[in-house]
Amino acid sequence: MEPMVDLLEHWLGVVRSVARGSGPWLAFNAVLATIPAVLAVGLFHRPRARTPLWWAGVAAFVVFLPNAPYVITDLIHLRGMIDANPGSPGSGLVPAGALAALVLWGLGSYAVCLAQLDRVLRRGRGAPHRSLIRGCVHVACGFGVVLGRVPRLHSWHLVTRPRDTVDGIVSLFHPLAAPLILALAVAFALGAAALTAVARAATERTVELATAARGLIAGRAGGARA
Repeated sequence: MEPMVDLLEHWLGVVRSVARGSGPWLAFNAVLATIPAVLAVGLFHRPRARTPLWWAGVAAFVVFLPNAPYVITDLIHLRGMIDANPGSPGSGLVPAGALAALVLWGLGSYAVCLAQLDRVLRRGRGAPHRSLIRGCVHVACGFGVVLGRVPRLHSWHLVTRPRDTVDGIVSLFHPLAAPLILALAVAFALGAAALTAVARAATERTVELATAARGLIAGRAGGARA
């Protein structure tokens, strides 16, 4: 019994250590990744009048959207998180699991954003160009992620540090840096597109199975009453 208690105390200690050391920025990035999904649902899920407030919401959505796929790049912190929590060979599972949960959360948020964007495009003139628009969104988010990871710019810096934001964007187009930045943005966009496509397909399949299960249960219940 005592070895089990020691093992439990060890794992709880690792969880507490990860929560103290990485919990704040993990939670902060999760909130940032959630903001565009909340905006997308509020703006696009149902038809709304194109008021100035609606357009302001769209602008905020565009600015915050890269925060959702950005969490993929947080995987670079995995080695540091593992090194900060030494112990048994399995101790690395806790920080790895925390990062995996963050990445999945961000990809899910990004998938929700794309689904809601598709919804509003289907209702308007953008319906025939949904694939092209989706591709442009992926590339734009790729550049947004590079801005966040290289010059370390964030969404709110457009308001709080506009000059630094402009300087950061201009620096990406330096003749020596532009090819690498473009390659990174496109590679990230392709990876995000592939991952979100898988997430969307899995979600749609889950919904189909749940709908079929509800229909089967309802059918059996109706048969039993008859």
